[in-house]
Amino acid sequence: MSNNLLTVRNLRVNFSGLPAVDGVDINIAPGEVIGIVGESGSGKSVTMMALMGLIDAPGIVTADEITFNGRDLLKATAKERRKIVGKDIAMVFQDALTSLNPSYTVGYQIKEVLKLHEGLRGDALHKRALELLDQVGIPDAKNRITSFPHQMSGGMNQRVMIAMAVACNPKLLIADEPTTALDVTIQAQIMDLLVKLQKERGMALVLISHDLAVVSEVAQRVAVMYAGEVIETNRVPDIFAAPHHPYTEALLAAIPEHNIGAVRLAALPGMVPGRDDRPKGCMFAPRCKYVVDDCMKARPALAMLDAPDERMRTRCIKPLNLDSIHSKTTPHGGA
Repeated sequence: MSNNLLTVRNLRVNFSGLPAVDGVDINIAPGEVIGIVGESGSGKSVTMMALMGLIDAPGIVTADEITFNGRDLLKATAKERRKIVGKDIAMVFQDALTSLNPSYTVGYQIKEVLKLHEGLRGDALHKRALELLDQVGIPDAKNRITSFPHQMSGGMNQRVMIAMAVACNPKLLIADEPTTALDVTIQAQIMDLLVKLQKERGMALVLISHDLAVVSEVAQRVAVMYAGEVIETNRVPDIFAAPHHPYTEALLAAIPEHNIGAVRLAALPGMVPGRDDRPKGCMFAPRCKYVVDDCMKARPALAMLDAPDERMRTRCIKPLNLDSIHSKTTPHGGA
């Protein structure tokens, strides 16, 4: 689609023979909020790090197309890409304390971003850094700007990371498990902050998360990843009400709220396949309760379902809940 902010086709990331990301396609519209979910090891973070150019050797990244805001990133020089990454595309990582440099104050680190991408200096630089700390809800910014990361709480450090990420008004913000190391109360505050900034600035937001409840409240569309592949994508709330892939159904069945009164939580047996045990057919077939012989023969494509929304796709030869889509006539949330 020509009006996409980001288009990625056939993205692959290989680590010494292990396809950590295996043929991923992603389309993100301007201002869209998309959630990416899946088990650990499914390729969520690696996909976004490849987009940011953060995959080091021995990782090998290839793609048929990576286009951002009309620019071909595959043809961009390293210098041209550095002007985009960190400015127009920014990322908030899982653990702020390991992402921030412990040797420099938080103010210094925010100012480095502004100097590099915005060319600010002197009083204007200091004023902008203070504004950013205020915007992300850090109290007493005038004193906090000289603090080192170890002098601040985990929640405050995550706010600093968000301030750095949004400093240059990015068109796309990637938040990779931004609340993993925080307690529940602070998690909610950080998510509220990200949503507030996304709406105020009109930027697209990619939220990588294990928390399906958070994704259901924030995202307009969800992509489910498994074993390096996108196996289902659909709009919210449809994907939660009627999942079309057995893996998505299994993820939803494991949510505690769906197990009230049960003796044990619903669990999905088995593990995500590794380098040496990847099946010939469907990656999920060894763990799927609906498996048939044809599932084991060939890898299914991520196919569009019989629906008016071309972003409703699933990688399954026997999609579930097909009767739920026939009454859908318009896309949800402008996604």
